Amino acid sequence: MIEALSSEQGVELVRLWRHRQRLSSEEMGAMYRIVGGALKTCNPPELQALGEGRQELVAQFIYVKVLRLDAEADETEDTARCDASSHSAPSNAFALCAYFRRYLIDCTRASAFRRKLSIGDQISEGQLEAQVGAAENTDDELAEHGLNARAVHAAARALIAGLPEPERILLCEGFGREAAGGLAGIASRHLIASYHYRAGRLGLVHKREGLPADYARTTLGRWITQTLGIAIEAGNMGVILQVFKILGAEASSA
Repeated sequence: MIEALSSEQGVELVRLWRHRQRLSSEEMGAMYRIVGGALKTCNPPELQALGEGRQELVAQFIYVKVLRLDAEADETEDTARCDASSHSAPSNAFALCAYFRRYLIDCTRASAFRRKLSIGDQISEGQLEAQVGAAENTDDELAEHGLNARAVHAAARALIAGLPEPERILLCEGFGREAAGGLAGIASRHLIASYHYRAGRLGLVHKREGLPADYARTTLGRWITQTLGIAIEAGNMGVILQVFKILGAEASSA
């Protein structure tokens, strides 16, 4: 059974939603609390089908679809005009749950693609090892793109050194090591604010319906495409995973 919002919460939700691209940090927090509270008892079947943690899925939904923190500027402006003109802001928990379910359906439809192109979510060294295996011809694979392991190691060290401290911590502990509690645990231990937004911009968290072009706009995506010269596409997944193994090794020792 879905827990209804109070009349005050409904009014506040509509107000915040209609200018959600221009919210202050306090208003973002209020929006997160209202939406998160409304979805606390929302259990669409897609939650089980995705097999992921509920809290993380709700956080991704709010990040991607409610606050739209990773949208391009022109896209957010178009959405703001649409929201204002159509008066489509949800005002109750039932509408939010329906919106959340549509998001989960999009995630489910994209899951087959994401299994093939394993970029996104939290990446761990163990996951990379399982996918890459004990390949002995790393340099041969990298050489096809004009690279070698030594050059990628050096590029990885430069990338890590150039990151702001919060992003460097998230990368080193969330990518290079098996951190207790995942990204949320890292953020809690190091008092990192807006960790999910930071992780998304970095490329440690990738929205579930996203395509390679979306990932290419993250920090890691730009590093792969611009610094290393590797296109993010299914045919290059072998070499990209080799690059991630090297990055993971450097992150572990940083």
